Amino acid sequence: MRIRTIMLFAVSICIGFSIIAQANSTDGMNLFVSRKTISDLEISIGSEQLEIDNIRKRTEEAERKLGEYEKIMADADDSLHESLLSELSVYRAMTAFTEVHGPGVRVVVDDSTADIPAWIDINAFIVHDTDILRIISDLSKGGAEAISINGHRMYSGSTINCNGYTVRINDIPEAKPFIIEAIGDPARLSAAMIGPNSYGVSLREYYGMIFTVQVEPDIVLPARPAGAAFRYAQHADRQTPPASEQP
Repeated sequence: MRIRTIMLFAVSICIGFSIIAQANSTDGMNLFVSRKTISDLEISIGSEQLEIDNIRKRTEEAERKLGEYEKIMADADDSLHESLLSELSVYRAMTAFTEVHGPGVRVVVDDSTADIPAWIDINAFIVHDTDILRIISDLSKGGAEAISINGHRMYSGSTINCNGYTVRINDIPEAKPFIIEAIGDPARLSAAMIGPNSYGVSLREYYGMIFTVQVEPDIVLPARPAGAAFRYAQHADRQTPPASEQP
């Protein structure tokens, strides 16, 4: 009986020491962590801290700009409104949405008045759409800022094409003579029209067509048609890639 008690006591002591040893080895503060794990954690914490700093800086910058915008809006007066309207007027004039006026030239083009023998093709002596297009090209090279043909304002969507013995301008048939008016530096525009290599002069000298150029101190050009607007082109938001670039 005594031996049994002693053995039980010894087993109890062993179990007690085992429990204490296990408790000490599993304490969260005393677990073994490799140096690499510590280094990785330090790098991760450093990166997160940098990101937090960057976010804080961007937030401060956004708040600063917001304050500036709020101050501008608070201090805005009629002069700002007038400035915006003036800028809008310039863009409308550049895109032919409004009537414009200024110095320039008036060009008149008409069929030849020469006696043409029956065996010669008469088409070479009448004004075609290509002739008008070449003259407009010369005016553009001369710095024309705005152009009209028979009262039709030229813009990015303008069309000029033959229609029998007439020429359709912006889809409207126009008879001769063709009066082309352009606003710009009169000296440059005149030089572009009557220079030795100009297309209009060649029409007059080689085909006998009527081609006159007159400088005008102030020409009034109408706005483009009210219904003329973009059908396919849309505002491009550069933050969104075009459909062709999207995955």
